[in-house]
Amino acid sequence: MSDYSQQDREQLAVLVMGVLNDWNIREEYQLALLGLPETTAGRELTKFSRGKALPDDEQLLQRVVHLLGIQQALGVVYPLNARMAGFWLTTANRFFTNTPMTVMLEEGVSGMDRVWRHLDCTRNWE
Repeated sequence: MSDYSQQDREQLAVLVMGVLNDWNIREEYQLALLGLPETTAGRELTKFSRGKALPDDEQLLQRVVHLLGIQQALGVVYPLNARMAGFWLTTANRFFTNTPMTVMLEEGVSGMDRVWRHLDCTRNWE
């Protein structure tokens, strides 16, 4: 059990689905980033975007926190163009020797942490 209430998980669902949709990434990538099984129906993502509570799963919620942190950092880096977030995530980056999205998809939470730390240097002070 996590420290998040059902209401918290409902709000997080709407927020994270808004971010994933703003990034304009494929449904299968959304499932992978959230750590949901490949067999999860796409309609589940739609339900989350409408406020269905995320599962009370520590790993999934950790991924959500990372994704929201990455989005916040991208908003600081690109404050004038919200579409740059999706572009930056899907464009090759020499720091990662791949796209940041690929790093997150292949490495899971540790990859998300690498991307977040690259974008937000204050994460390295922890």
